[in-house]
Amino acid sequence: EPHVHAMPKTVRPKQASKAGAAGTAAAAPYHRHVGVELHHSLGQHLLKNPLVTAAMIEKAGVKSTDTVLEIGPGTGNLTLKLLEIAKKVIAVEHDPRMVVELQKRVQGTEFAHKLQLIHSDVLKLD
Repeated sequence: EPHVHAMPKTVRPKQASKAGAAGTAAAAPYHRHVGVELHHSLGQHLLKNPLVTAAMIEKAGVKSTDTVLEIGPGTGNLTLKLLEIAKKVIAVEHDPRMVVELQKRVQGTEFAHKLQLIHSDVLKLD
């Protein structure tokens, strides 16, 4: 029976804003990573800690014969590790900026042929 593991969110203390930046404090929280703004209101969070990535793959018990479906691969930190182990990774990403970033990271690598990247909203796929 498949298991789904939810990773806890990491909460970082916010730095005090400068006195002259009073107007920007009310803006929506955008977080930059690899030149891409994340929209946390849309649930966009990137996995950056390699120890967490390794632990997730270990707990999932991914084998070399497995085809893995990854929903929301983002910039591909987990995807790249999955590609090292799994037979194939099918990644579904809605954000076109993330699709471009992931394509850039994987093309030209020895794992490119193992990735099927689908640019779509997973909730609207048949």
